[in-house]
Order: sequence, then structure tokens, then C-alpha cells
Amino acid sequence: MMENNYIEFINKLDKELKDECLMFIINLFEKGASIKEVYDNFIIPALADYECNSTVEEICIWKEHARTSIIRTILESTYPYLIKQKHEKINKTVLVACPQLEYHEIGAIIAANYFILEGFDAKYIGANTPSEQIISAVKILKPDFVALSITNYYNVVATKKLTEKLKEQFPEVKIIIGGQAAKNESTLHQLQYDYLIQNHEEIIKFKEGIL
Repeated sequence: MMENNYIEFINKLDKELKDECLMFIINLFEKGASIKEVYDNFIIPALADYECNSTVEEICIWKEHARTSIIRTILESTYPYLIKQKHEKINKTVLVACPQLEYHEIGAIIAANYFILEGFDAKYIGANTPSEQIISAVKILKPDFVALSITNYYNVVATKKLTEKLKEQFPEVKIIIGGQAAKNESTLHQLQYDYLIQNHEEIIKFKEGIL
């Protein structure tokens, strides 16, 4: 049943039917679906498995942007279901950000939402956030952890410099790394970090390890 529902959802998403996609996901929640079920079986695969069926680059670019925009709307519009399902609050704050020039933010938003689901006080401060602004946010918000999401390999150098600054100025703050680019060992060797987290299950294990 879940597979058939996913195919139906993807068909709507491929046609950029924004309203129908949103109502489809809302209907799943209204029938009792959990955040994890919706994210893991619909939202994340819809992004990870996307392949453009056009040979024209311009078409592929705008279709990918349209798809991302619809997913972002779904995540924002279904936030109340996240609030209803989140676990007991724990006294830990996570600042989630995409470093400068990193515009792929859906993974970071999902990560922030999963942290919230597990009871963390997670604050997402956006895509393409300059290092100075991230450092400013750390000074003011005083989080226990800073989670950086990097998808584009070209942003590794900027992220490296950022992690070095964070470690220098805030040695007590632990750094979490995640995202597609962080799946590469050579990328990880360049960064200063304390935890590598790529999915909900790893957030759960991380939570168990710090409590």
C-alpha cells in the first residue's frame, strides 16, 4: 500500500501539481501517519531518487527547482503535525545551518525537524549562511551543537574554514556534519567535527549517547 501511495505521490510531483501534492501528504497525516513514515517513505525518496527525463539542461534545472519548492512547502505546511508528534523535550540545543554558498537546504530542514521530533531545541537559520552570521548566531544562541549540512562538494573549503573558526572560538560547542558531500571520506578528513549524522536513526543513537 505504501509503495502504491508513493507512486501516486511521485506522479503528482512530476507534474508539478503543488496543491495536490500537499493535500496528498496532509491526508496521510490525517489518517495517522507518523513524521518518520512520511519523511522516510515519501519526502526523502522524492528528492534522492529524482532523475530528469529531459535531455535539455534548462528544463532539468527548473523542474528540479520546482520539485524542491513543492517539498519545502509540504515541510512548512505540515509542521503542526511535527509539533503534535515530538517527543519529550530535552535540555539540548542544536543550531542547524547550510554554510555559505550551500543552497541545497531541504536536507538541513529535514534534519532540524528530526532533531525537534526527538525533543531537541533545534533552530534552523537557513541556506547560504555566511560564516560570520553563523558565528554570530552561536554567540547569541549558545547552542550545545552546531549541525552543518553540505551537499555541494565545492563548498567543502568554505566549510573547512568555518569548522576551524568554530573550534577556535567555541571549543565547548560540538560540531555535527551531514549531507551528501559528507558521505565522502576525503571530505570528512578536511573538516573539524565531532559527530557525523546522516539520518533519523543516527539522530536517535546520538541522543541516546549524550543523555
